[in-house]
Amino acid sequence: MSDRLNNEFAAMLTPPPSHGVQFTQGKVLTWDNETLHNTIEWRGITLTDVPIIEGINALVIREGDIVGMFGWAPENAKGMGSWWILGKLSNPGEFVADLNVTAKVFRFVTESGNTLAFFGKEIDGDPVWELFYGGDDEQVVIRTANGNDLYINYRDGSTALRIIGTRGNQFISILDENSQEVFATDGGTGYGLAKPYLNIPIVPSSGTSVGTGGPFWPQFTNVNYQEVMHGITTLWHPRIRMGVNTNTASGTVDWQLRVDGTVIGSASGDTSVTGDVPGWGSTTSPGEQRSVQLWARNTSGAASRVIVDSCYGLQS
Repeated sequence: MSDRLNNEFAAMLTPPPSHGVQFTQGKVLTWDNETLHNTIEWRGITLTDVPIIEGINALVIREGDIVGMFGWAPENAKGMGSWWILGKLSNPGEFVADLNVTAKVFRFVTESGNTLAFFGKEIDGDPVWELFYGGDDEQVVIRTANGNDLYINYRDGSTALRIIGTRGNQFISILDENSQEVFATDGGTGYGLAKPYLNIPIVPSSGTSVGTGGPFWPQFTNVNYQEVMHGITTLWHPRIRMGVNTNTASGTVDWQLRVDGTVIGSASGDTSVTGDVPGWGSTTSPGEQRSVQLWARNTSGAASRVIVDSCYGLQS
């Protein structure tokens, strides 16, 4: 009796011999490349979460694709049976042109198991990719971060070059192997250099009361501002810093830092000032020639002397 029941039960689970394993095709209605959940249209019927043979094919399937399926289904079964997706069906010449791979994590390794490349997501969901040197120390050559930043590393993993900031407001920075910045574009304005700071040569000017042919420090007696020193130079930074030493018997020496006559900073006595280059990024572009000037006065009209002890371009 038990043998009969077992045979009848087995017959219910076994497809008819005349309708054994077969090949068919279906149309992808929905497809999740991360979880592989799917719905497939097959002979007017919607199949849900059809298993797929593992491989890269699972990562290139998109909605609307035609897929080959392998399995069995009894006649008039209306979808009953077992099916497996073999992969996407493409005509010659279509597959390479339409290849788009979607995966949560992709890792390429050497024969020794050392990572060569990684493509995936950061914890916050931002996409990230990294290229490795391929050694067993797993040091990265190039990597992205935060969906905006790019880093290139030395062999020991320290940063050699970085592009950081947000879209439209990024800057490049080059570092030596001791992590000291040696070159950078200006991220504050988007124009010109941040580092290195370049010196601006300043020499004595000849004005109404500027004494020449005597001591190295120019002398003047004006109670009104006049040009005392200047330097014709090319500008590469959005700002200029000037330091001045003064000498006078009485009164106060006031002075101004100017660019082509436009005041960008002022002070009194021995100190330094920093000013923005007029029109930086609009009427003044990196590399253009300008006159950097020191204008000075003595409020009492007493003979006074000034000298520039520092003058250089500066980042924003």
